[in-house]
Amino acid sequence: MIEHRLSDRLIAYWNTIRKEEPMPDFGHFNASAISDIWQQCVLFTVSPFVENKPWVLNFYMIGEKLRTIYSNEMVGRSFNTAQRHFQGAAIVRRMEEIIDHPTPLLDAGQFINEKSKVVKYRSCLLPFGRNGKVSHIIIGLSWREF
Repeated sequence: MIEHRLSDRLIAYWNTIRKEEPMPDFGHFNASAISDIWQQCVLFTVSPFVENKPWVLNFYMIGEKLRTIYSNEMVGRSFNTAQRHFQGAAIVRRMEEIIDHPTPLLDAGQFINEKSKVVKYRSCLLPFGRNGKVSHIIIGLSWREF
């Protein structure tokens, strides 16, 4: 039976490319292997850690199906893990947790978007990196707007 749930497919792919490592190196990631769900993903880069400062993350890619939540204007923008007030912040509120403990993380919740609509979501956060340092995070997201 082919698994259809976004989070299960992403975690299975993540496990396949990490092999025996704690997390896969982003260099082994191939978006074409998950092309049918890649448009429901957001890719972040993680800036090197600065002592006594929150982590800084950058929106690197936003899947086409997520453009109603995250506008294209977010690509290239940075935020830190202490920020809580930007479009769709609820989905990335657990970034620091995944950076500190790089394992897949499932999350669900809701937030109000810029059009005053309630967005209910399920997300899967996946860390990528090497030598115990997270360099990229992919979030797979399924959602509905009410």
